Amino acid sequence: MDKNWGGHRNAAHEAQERRRANKMLHLLPIYAEGLQLEAMNAVLQEHGFSELEPGIYCGREGQHHEQVGAHTWLTFTWHKMESGRYELVAYLS
Repeated sequence: MDKNWGGHRNAAHEAQERRRANKMLHLLPIYAEGLQLEAMNAVLQEHGFSELEPGIYCGREGQHHEQVGAHTWLTFTWHKMESGRYELVAYLS
């Protein structure tokens, strides 16, 4: 599926928004009851990036890498701990 990457004026503007979005992603709790997909989508939307494609994220551990802008990729990893909570790390590159 082709995405419209017109959310940013140019590569420099996209890089600036990527830095701002990364600051917000780093504010998300590392340990949570779920993968916080809605929170990540909210950050992406706020900074002009595409939301994550619908998907099924399963397994105790995993990694996802998806293009969300013309020059931007979201990567997130998860690990389900013995407590049942998830450890999540997400960033844009």
